[in-house]
Amino acid sequence: MWVILPYLLPLGIIVFANLGVTRRGWRVLTYACLGLLNTLALAVSFWLLIAPYLLRLLEAPTELVQSITLRGYGVALAATAILGFACLLPPLRRFLAHWLRVDPASPVHATALVFVVYLAASSLALLSGSEEWLLSGVQAASIGPEVLVLGQAVFLLFALAGVGLGIRRNPRQTLSRLGLRVPTPRQLGTAALMIGVLLLVDWVISLLWRQLWPANFEAVTQASEQLFARFASPLGALLMGLSAGIGEETFFRGAMQPCFRIPLTAVVFALGHVQYTLSPAILEIMIIGLALGWLRERSNTTTCIVVHSGYNFLNMLLMPYWI
Repeated sequence: MWVILPYLLPLGIIVFANLGVTRRGWRVLTYACLGLLNTLALAVSFWLLIAPYLLRLLEAPTELVQSITLRGYGVALAATAILGFACLLPPLRRFLAHWLRVDPASPVHATALVFVVYLAASSLALLSGSEEWLLSGVQAASIGPEVLVLGQAVFLLFALAGVGLGIRRNPRQTLSRLGLRVPTPRQLGTAALMIGVLLLVDWVISLLWRQLWPANFEAVTQASEQLFARFASPLGALLMGLSAGIGEETFFRGAMQPCFRIPLTAVVFALGHVQYTLSPAILEIMIIGLALGWLRERSNTTTCIVVHSGYNFLNMLLMPYWI
């Protein structure tokens, strides 16, 4: 359960935002919580910016001072907090409404914008850091089934809370909003075809990646194998495929895409896979996100879940034969 604990506060804010759609008091509380979040981030960024100078005053070892990238993270966090504050301004939300399907007056959409800013910024901060450091962290980890399932449960909880289950929508309305309905035989056929196409895309990108950037290919592949080592069996691959398919598709394609449209959703989806660093794998995930977004618009989220689950399952089993 420790995986879910850090997300209880944002989940609470999402609940407040849904209550605030019809109740002014909850709406004020939502904006107050988001303002406090941005203020705390700004305060932390300030301390990150002055930390190197404090270390010098305390006569910390030169190697320690030089190796710290706190100043860069401080700038990034300050920019994130400023963008977070900007998302609370109705004029900016009205401006964004020209390109996104957001309601400038909705506290739910304001909350979603702020959280997307923080999600994207944290991912970009990790991706812009040392590739060796990030890959070493991935290699040192090994995700277990319980962590995987709980992690994907977080996506599911955010999706259900975000669309207002039990607050603004009943279960039937929630399923409809998330696009969760039984796929038709034709949609299942399209899903099977798309799984094959995406596997082909994966094979082509992997082949080119290995030829053009072999060192990076080997490093990322080894890190990924270590990270997902416990899912190399058919049963483990099935668990990984189903959990990621259900959790991520319900969140990204079900809850997020109807408001943020296909391109932005695909970008955030790709940024969420920081374990692949800034490599061709991120480009591949972006392509997959765009393809699933297209499928969501023309069918439903359940069909996307079938594609995502099937692709992950087969990709996990075929990986040893492709590398």
